[in-house]
Amino acid sequence: MIDPIDQLTARQEADLKETIDAALDDAIALFDVLAIAALMANADEEGSEARDHYVDQLAALAGTDDPEQGQLADALDAASGLAALSSFFAAVAALAAAQARHVANTNAADAVTARENAIRSFRAAYLHESASALRDTADRMLAASGSVNSRAAQIRRAIGLSVAQARSLHAIREALIAHAADPVRGAESILVATRGSITAAQRQMLTKAIRAGTSPKQAEKLLDRHAKALRQARTKAVAGNAAHQIAETAKLTGWQIAQRFGALPADQRRYWQTAGDERVRLAHAQVPGMNRVGVPLNQPFVTPLGPCFTPPLEAGCRCKATLGRTA
Repeated sequence: MIDPIDQLTARQEADLKETIDAALDDAIALFDVLAIAALMANADEEGSEARDHYVDQLAALAGTDDPEQGQLADALDAASGLAALSSFFAAVAALAAAQARHVANTNAADAVTARENAIRSFRAAYLHESASALRDTADRMLAASGSVNSRAAQIRRAIGLSVAQARSLHAIREALIAHAADPVRGAESILVATRGSITAAQRQMLTKAIRAGTSPKQAEKLLDRHAKALRQARTKAVAGNAAHQIAETAKLTGWQIAQRFGALPADQRRYWQTAGDERVRLAHAQVPGMNRVGVPLNQPFVTPLGPCFTPPLEAGCRCKATLGRTA
């Protein structure tokens, strides 16, 4: 039998991905690449001694100085997806309470607070990581090679990426610029500088592009395509992790409501359950053994990574909390 909470979570993940995709499309369309290019042209003219001044100006223009009030934040809030997260939280909390045969009031003050905190936490984490990636890219582009238009385009490509993704995209751009400067130079020689910054798949992509011969115009298109692929991968991961995190927080909220009204005993415990397959990471697989007798509803699980109130333990974690009693 399919768990109704799992069904709800899968639907919410898909809806949230659509919401983030739409917000990113809007933020990219609204990004003033011409103004960014003009600002960098001024920075180039004034030289390195004025760099700090332009770092601050770029941050303000790109909206990274206040991540929760920038263009991406506005686009995310304008979509209906965040409002849908509230309904999702309430539905999961009600289903969790129903496991104890209790009809929960999900509009009670503590339930509303838990719901708002969970959604606020997701929103802040996503926006701050996105802003950090954009800010790091803007800082790099102030001193990078290439025309101001090319560098401004690279900043726009970083919208919606993680810090690590933006770093890898920068390494790819640098390698393509090195290739354009010396087309006869071998791929292995160029890729030495990217070691530790790109994945094996990215290295393979770059090697193919360099050996085939890639013009500056083709390089820009390659960077556009790769940035889009990176963005899609991050959005999928973020949506899955957020839906899982909010579902687990909502489950705990529902159980706590049921316990408060006597539908669950005062000594009710919950247990950590892994997905039970070969993809489970070692740290996650250790958690059930570290909490053999479970934990009370108001206490965190002990994990190799520190106390954790609810799964997921890390991004990509598929673990769950379940109800149980000590034998």
